[in-house]
Order: sequence, then structure tokens, then C-alpha cells
Amino acid sequence: MKQNDYKIAIIGLGYVGLPLAVAFAEKYKVVGCDVNIQRVNELNNGHDSTLEIEDHLLNSVLDIDNSRNLGLFITTNIDFLQDCNIYIVTVPTPTDKHNRPVLIPMIKASETIATFLKRDDIVIYESTVYPGVTEDEMVPVLERVSG
Repeated sequence: MKQNDYKIAIIGLGYVGLPLAVAFAEKYKVVGCDVNIQRVNELNNGHDSTLEIEDHLLNSVLDIDNSRNLGLFITTNIDFLQDCNIYIVTVPTPTDKHNRPVLIPMIKASETIATFLKRDDIVIYESTVYPGVTEDEMVPVLERVSG
């Protein structure tokens, strides 16, 4: 596969996902997807209130109308993920009152991704979880939903 053939999805645009999305968008087409409408609107207006990314860097890669061959298109609409072939999950992993990770955001993201998975697609998890979560918890979700 040639470099121009890669289309990367970043699911979760927080302090991990947004810098990753901006960095990849300098060389690849990236779809940044987040469930927080307010966050997506803010980023599409060229500002990151968390100050993880400077506005000029964000604006240099933004592809507001999804018309360029590279750059960052930011949306809440999961339908834009269907043409991607690399999925990077950067959703939060909160903990419960016993300091155990709550995997619901990762599971929901995995279920969403799995509806679009094609042979040879790649799924990467960037999250602070205990060893084995990807293989024992997320892969079964991807397999079950994607078939």
C-alpha cells in the first residue's frame, strides 16, 4: 500500500488523540472523530481549549470540508470512518471507585470501528489499561461485531 492510500481515523480528540491527529495530518488524510459536539465545533473553529495544540498548528492541517487528500477532517459523524484503513482509539479510560479501569468508552469505540472493518485494516489502542485488555477484551468485540 502506498502512503497516499492510508486514511487514518483517530477516535477521541483529547490530550492524546488531538496531537496524534495533527501530527499524522501533516502527511496523511486523517478523520478525527469525537462524541463531544462542543469539542468538535471548537476544533473546527481552529482552537484547542486544552492548549495541547497551538492554534496555528491546528489551522495548518484542518480540512473543514473534507476535500483535500491530506489534512485533518474533524467530525462527530461516524459514517466518515468507513473509508479509513487505520483506526487509532484514544478515548479516555476512567477508573471506578476501586481504581479499576472502566472499559466502556473503549468497548463503544471498538463496536463503532468494527462496523467498518475490512480485511487488512489496522486497529491501534492508545490507552492506559492493564496488560491483556487489547487481546482479551477488545479483539473479541472487534471480531464479534465485524464478523
